[in-house]
Amino acid sequence: MKKMTAMKKTLACLCAACIAAGAFSASGRGEVCVSADENTSESEGSAEEAGSQFDTSVYTDKLQEIADEQAKIEKEIADANSGVMDETEKQKLIIKKIDNINQKADVINAYMTQLEMEISTEREQAQQLKNEVDEGIAAYKKRLRAMYIAGDISYTEVLLNAGDFFDVLMRSELLKRVADHDAKTLDGLVAKKAKYDQKAAELEKEQADYDEQAAELEKERAELAELYNSSKEMKDLLKERQEQLAEKQQNFENEIYSYEGILSDLLKGTYGSSDDEVQRLQTEVQAVQKLTELRGAISERTKNGETIPDTECKYNFKWPVPGNYYVSSGVGARWGAYHTGLDIPGDGGTRVNASEAGTVVRMNNSCTHNYGKDGSCGCGGGYGNFVVIDHGNGFLTLYGHLTQATVEVGDKVKQGDQIGLMGSTGYSTGTHLHFELRYEGYVTNPASFVSY
Repeated sequence: MKKMTAMKKTLACLCAACIAAGAFSASGRGEVCVSADENTSESEGSAEEAGSQFDTSVYTDKLQEIADEQAKIEKEIADANSGVMDETEKQKLIIKKIDNINQKADVINAYMTQLEMEISTEREQAQQLKNEVDEGIAAYKKRLRAMYIAGDISYTEVLLNAGDFFDVLMRSELLKRVADHDAKTLDGLVAKKAKYDQKAAELEKEQADYDEQAAELEKERAELAELYNSSKEMKDLLKERQEQLAEKQQNFENEIYSYEGILSDLLKGTYGSSDDEVQRLQTEVQAVQKLTELRGAISERTKNGETIPDTECKYNFKWPVPGNYYVSSGVGARWGAYHTGLDIPGDGGTRVNASEAGTVVRMNNSCTHNYGKDGSCGCGGGYGNFVVIDHGNGFLTLYGHLTQATVEVGDKVKQGDQIGLMGSTGYSTGTHLHFELRYEGYVTNPASFVSY
């Protein structure tokens, strides 16, 4: 009741301020001004309380399967240690355990990538809500200032100053509409603030989940290192695997940078060591700074009443395969190799969309090897059929292993336009989209920038 009484007092003053500020028509009859600032109303473009697209059961189910298998291997190793088994058989069990842990590490890495995307989406929605609340509060402050300038005019005085009965009715209707509008404005601001608080809580929870998975991944890596160092045979095995991966990685890079110059001028960096991970993190810091600058400039243009065309990049990158949110492999080092993008599995022919508006600067449709393979067929610099979109200001997205690219070089595409169909061309072990987001030619982790 106290809250409602205080609100009524405030609204009465605001109504008086509205009238004093000229909210009536010049004649005082027939036309009613409800709002001094339409920005205080609930906008159609407000941040939605969107449901999460993230299904953790895919990962938890896989992790449970791996854990069950790990328990069996642990028992076999324990039995071997307590019984009589030759060294060769024991080494086979250790290799089996190593492969099991590697599988677990891959799933955790993919899980963390998905969490990064979820965090990116929630952060974007939270920021949009915060901006809307800030703008609403700023507009409401203007109303309070108008009330203060108008002076202390009572509700009764507004009605008594009416010229005739018709004027009384019009002023009463005005007061009612302004009061209803302001009540709706306040309710809207409170509701948006509540949504923002909810998003902040979800972000905190997801960040805690991410940190927990990161700790688990470090634990698995430490166990792997311990197993590989357990004997000379295991050290030799590790060296052999690293050399094989490094050779494949080098062959892949050679294909990219010798691909008739079509990609070498766009894609920078050779990857595989910890130094490269530092390069990526530095690039991402620079990319965040640039995106903040670009989005701020676009926001200012919008506030000034300018309509941004769909063909212009707004630098809010979206998921390129709506409906397919599982990530089978993320960005990062892999025992001597380096994965430069996100792998998004799906059915052959699944639609692939432009993540943001831009211009197609490279594409390839010459690869006919549309099937899974353990090595590169040499097409498209390893990407097979692909599309590269230039979004301006140093940002590129690359879509690889397509069955077919459906755009041509020079095409202007809007966010969400189809640019190709998912496939398994180039260096691809199975049907999926390989998706990269690069800044100034260097690799970034798309999960840090792309939202659903």
